[in-house]
Amino acid sequence: MPEGDTLFRIAAALGPALEGARVIALELPRSDRRSDHLVGRRVERVEARGKNLLIYFDEGTVLHTHLRMSGAWHLYREGERWKRSEATASAILAVPGYVAVCFRAPIVRLLRASAVRGDRLLGSLGPDLLADGFDAAEALRRLRSLDEVPLGVAIMDQRVVAGIGNVYKSELLFRRKLDPFAPVRAYSDEELSAMIDLGRRLLQANVEPRDPSGAYRGPTAHYLHTRTTRTGFDRGRRPVSVYGREGRACYDCGAAVQMRRQGTMMRSTYFCPRCQPTRAATPSPEPAPAGSAPPAGSAPPAGSAPPAP
Repeated sequence: MPEGDTLFRIAAALGPALEGARVIALELPRSDRRSDHLVGRRVERVEARGKNLLIYFDEGTVLHTHLRMSGAWHLYREGERWKRSEATASAILAVPGYVAVCFRAPIVRLLRASAVRGDRLLGSLGPDLLADGFDAAEALRRLRSLDEVPLGVAIMDQRVVAGIGNVYKSELLFRRKLDPFAPVRAYSDEELSAMIDLGRRLLQANVEPRDPSGAYRGPTAHYLHTRTTRTGFDRGRRPVSVYGREGRACYDCGAAVQMRRQGTMMRSTYFCPRCQPTRAATPSPEPAPAGSAPPAGSAPPAGSAPPAP
């Protein structure tokens, strides 16, 4: 499923073919927005932001796609046979020599580059775990603002950190031996910071830098990758510890891996009940007397939405 590493690899694949090239055609079959004004313009850059892909054009427009569970980007040479039906295409971007096609994406839209920062979908994203300038302190602050939310739900909130989905959520919580169902306030800043750091390192270990030669590797080569989140194992060999392994023996202790659903979206969380024992939440502090100032360094009110960057 597309998570932050997937989008990073998509951007790395599309970038060499699209960046600097003039647009021959741009079709958005499922949108009522006109895109013909972009024909003849140049693609400025292709950028992954969390689980979003942004394609910037030199006249100030951005093509934003979010793949959710079903979407995919393919890159074809001009005239190459497509692997999927054109009827499922959500965006078709043609430049000299190449056609980039986005299939079955639930979010495909055009917006102005100047509006990205304040955009309702993009403006509130938390620090990107794969960004060069990742702000770990800001990520911790945002996570602390969800102190009453179960950790397995909070770490999936893209307003906290951008890029973590179901796979990495389950894997990094297992690796840190954290109870996904305990509220954020059950954990110390040190534990949460270590978890965030591991999440960044796991994603970084599953991406590759752009090929400086820009060599074309095929329409879907960027998907030919098996995530590996376990240390000491070759990529693709017993690659994950708990995700998708419900009922199988934990590699570390032998107990049966379990799965429970969490949050309003009922997302699956895989965990080992022995390696990740139930964590008792520390009691909430007594309310301060009316009019008194909050203690220095206190967290934002529990459950408040993280502010936009």
